[in-house]
Amino acid sequence: MKVRKLTVCHTCRARKLGCDGKRPSCSQCAGTKIKCGGYQYDLVFIPSQLSIGPSTKSKTRKDGKVGKKRNDCIRPQTSTSTDSSDEIFQEAKPIAKYDAAPVRPSLAWPFQDIISLVVQNFSPTVLSSNSAFMNWDVDIYPRVCGAWIELLPVLSMTRRYEMALSSSVKALAVSILSRGRNGIAPISDALTAHCSALHSLHDSLHHITHTADSDVLAVAIMCLMISELILPTAISSSAAHAAGLSDLIQLHSPEAYSSGPSHRIFIGLRPAMIIHSIRNKQPTFLSSHEWRTIPFQHVKANSFHALMTEATAIPSILVDIDQLKYGSPNANSPHAVFEALKDLLDALVNWNVSFQSLTNKPSFRILGKGPEKAHVWFPDITTANSMTHYWTFWIMCIVYIRKLREDYPELRDEELLISGESPESPIITEVAIQMSTWIFQSIEYLVQDEMRLFGAISATLPTRIAYQFLRYNHFYDQELISWCERVIHGIRDRGYDYIAQWILDDDGV
Repeated sequence: MKVRKLTVCHTCRARKLGCDGKRPSCSQCAGTKIKCGGYQYDLVFIPSQLSIGPSTKSKTRKDGKVGKKRNDCIRPQTSTSTDSSDEIFQEAKPIAKYDAAPVRPSLAWPFQDIISLVVQNFSPTVLSSNSAFMNWDVDIYPRVCGAWIELLPVLSMTRRYEMALSSSVKALAVSILSRGRNGIAPISDALTAHCSALHSLHDSLHHITHTADSDVLAVAIMCLMISELILPTAISSSAAHAAGLSDLIQLHSPEAYSSGPSHRIFIGLRPAMIIHSIRNKQPTFLSSHEWRTIPFQHVKANSFHALMTEATAIPSILVDIDQLKYGSPNANSPHAVFEALKDLLDALVNWNVSFQSLTNKPSFRILGKGPEKAHVWFPDITTANSMTHYWTFWIMCIVYIRKLREDYPELRDEELLISGESPESPIITEVAIQMSTWIFQSIEYLVQDEMRLFGAISATLPTRIAYQFLRYNHFYDQELISWCERVIHGIRDRGYDYIAQWILDDDGV
């Protein structure tokens, strides 16, 4: 018999945190103001060979008795019970490597087991033993990634919209297991789960009354958005989920997201909404003053969210640039767009100065020599996201400032110096190339197993912008581009085909 320790609550177990076993609520949950999941367990006997395969097959033994031959279809590193009322007693460890065995019936796992699989395969771990960071305080920047997904154990305890949440989490779980060429779950299972989740979500969207309702459904939508990144079902699916998520959050005031679980969910979903708006060149409601400030009136935005606040201006600027390009009568003047880009660039530079002043230690280090051997390494995932997105936004500003000045000669008379150089200066070009190279050298850190799904997904926009800049802005270096493409194909080999394809899409920055 395998049993879990009875002194670890359900919430801490799913979040992989230490638990002191205090009752009725452990100190971990009390300190973070999260409802403790409790310690109730039903003993479940688990055989040494776990199996959730097809029904057993009868076999006549030599002694004349009828035995049963078990099909060894092992569910990877999760428990075996198919009764959703049973608790789980075997840790659902991250799926770092794939087996060839099929996973069936994937939709019959206990829900808490599925949550454990999703949480542990999405949320990065804290790296504390890397020799490159022995003198770094790896926890100096609070981790903001996965804030929404770490609330799944708590949200799963509510009975409201239980079907919508559970079906969406299941869809994400099966997508995780089916991703890549060697996925251990059939793609048909992932599509079936996704379809079921869409139906449940559709049925639930007509009955929203409270912020708590929106919280549950927002997390359900986010699960489906991530599932689309892993195993896309249609070209427009991700955009539809993002639009629905934005509409859902706007049903309530910014004040509703300024504290408690709603704030944690908001800060967890906010970067994804902003980046999606940038990718699709669609202005976001998050750029308005009230949405930039009120949700952070009680809990100050950390450096990464401060950077994302500045990034909320990017989608509108991209729309203005496209309207100028196509001669739209609603377009802002070239001068107004140029000023918006200058303001954004100044804000980014000021953010970087502030970020670097938080500590006397470097925000990243370069390990090895040469682009193919060198890796940019960070003290933690939040710093990695902060720096790679800062480089991305800075490159975008330079590219569009140059395009505007090229298309509108009158803007060349506008005084603009970047670190004492004009935007067209070869020195600025070298800085942009260096930042693009750093982004690609960061991939090894972001897609390592410890970064889980979050690391690969967060690398998508920076890698795309860096690749498009290097390839389409007249600085074509065949050796450098070939190396970048090998890095992108490495992302694909890790099971992220859709992410790699989007990075390589041929439409420029």
